[in-house]
Amino acid sequence: MTQTSRTGAAFIAGGAVGGAGVSAAVGGMGLAGGFGAVGIGTVPVVGAGAVAGAAAYGAINAIAQGDAAAFGTMGIGAIGGAGVSNVIGGMGLVAPKIGLAFGIGTVPMAGVGAVVGLAAYGIAKLLDESEISETPAQLFERMEEKVLQMDFYSAAVIELDLFLSGEDLNQQFAALEVEDELQALKAERHNPTISNSSPSITPKTSAFNTEEVISLNTQVSETWRCVQTLHCHSAAVNAIAISPDGNTFISGSDDRQVNLWDLKTGKWLYTFSGQAEAVLSVAISPDGKILASGSVDRKISSWQLDTRKFIRTFFYLNSPYSHNGFVYSVAFSPDGKIIASGSADKTIRLWGRYTGTIKPTLNGHSDAVLSVGFSPDAKILTSTGWRK
Repeated sequence: MTQTSRTGAAFIAGGAVGGAGVSAAVGGMGLAGGFGAVGIGTVPVVGAGAVAGAAAYGAINAIAQGDAAAFGTMGIGAIGGAGVSNVIGGMGLVAPKIGLAFGIGTVPMAGVGAVVGLAAYGIAKLLDESEISETPAQLFERMEEKVLQMDFYSAAVIELDLFLSGEDLNQQFAALEVEDELQALKAERHNPTISNSSPSITPKTSAFNTEEVISLNTQVSETWRCVQTLHCHSAAVNAIAISPDGNTFISGSDDRQVNLWDLKTGKWLYTFSGQAEAVLSVAISPDGKILASGSVDRKISSWQLDTRKFIRTFFYLNSPYSHNGFVYSVAFSPDGKIIASGSADKTIRLWGRYTGTIKPTLNGHSDAVLSVGFSPDAKILTSTGWRK
C-alpha cells in the first residue's frame, strides 16, 4: 500500500472513530418523516463518519489534482439527495439526550447527497492508488469491525477504571455496613436490660414488626449515600418509576426495553419488550397493576405487572400510532383511570386506561411537550415543553 493510500485509509478510519465518538456523546437518535420513525444507533453514525472521512479525502485529492470528476460526482449526489427528499418529504432528526431537534428539507438532503458523491470519488481514488480490488462495501465493513473492537476496548477500560477507583469495593462495603446495622438493631431490640420507656434509644430503622409498643425518639438521618448501582441496560436509561408499594421499580432505555427490578435487592425480575425504538418514559398505575411506556416509535404501550402480559398499544383514531411524534412523557391520574401523554407533536393526549380510547387532545404548546403530571385531586394537569 502506498503512502497516499495509507493517508486515505487514515481519513476514513478517523471519520469512523469520530462517528463513534459522536454517538457516544449524543446517545440514541431518531429520524422521523412521512415514512415513519427509525432509531439511529452507533453503527449508522460510524458509517456516516466514515463517509465524511472519505469525502474529506476526496476533496483534498480533487483540489490537489484539479480533477473535475469530483464536481461531477458531487452534482450527481446532490441531484440524488434532492430526489430522495422529494419522494420521502420532510424529515426531522432528534437526539433526546441533548435536547436537539431540527428539520431536514430539500437543501440539506442535496448537501448530504453531494457529500456522499464526494465520498464515492474519494474511495475510488483510494482504491486506484492502493492497487487493490477491495470494494467500498468491503472497505466500510473492515473499518466497522475495527471501530467495534475499539468499543470493546473502551468498555474494558471503563470497567477497569471502576475497579481501580474503588467504586465496586465501596458498593460491597456499603452492603456490609447495612447488614451490620441490622444485626446491631436486632441485638438492641432483644436486649432485656433496655427499658420500654427509655428515651435514649434512637433506632436507625423501623423494619421489625412487634406486638409490644415501645416509645422511641426517632431521628431522621441527613446523610444520603449510594446504596447500589445497577448496570441494567445496554444503552442510555431515560426513565424510571417506583411502584406504589415500594417493592419494585421499572426502567426504560434506548435499548428499547423496560426492565422490572426488586427495589430492595436490586435483582432483575423481568424485561418487557415490544417497543420498536428507544423508550423515553415509563409510569406505574396507582394500584400498582399496570405499567405504561412512551417511545421514539410514537406509541404508548401497556403491560400487566403481575402477570407480565402485554395489554395494548394506544392508537389515535385510525392512525397506527399514539402520537405524530416521539412520546416524551406518560403519567397516570391519581385514580388510575386516565393516562396522559406528552409528545414531540406539541400535543397532550388523554387516554382511557381500561378501554384505550382517546379522550380530549390538549393543545397550546408551540413545541415538543417533555413532561406531564396530575395534581393529587386529579383536577389539574401540568406540562412542560421546550418553549411553551
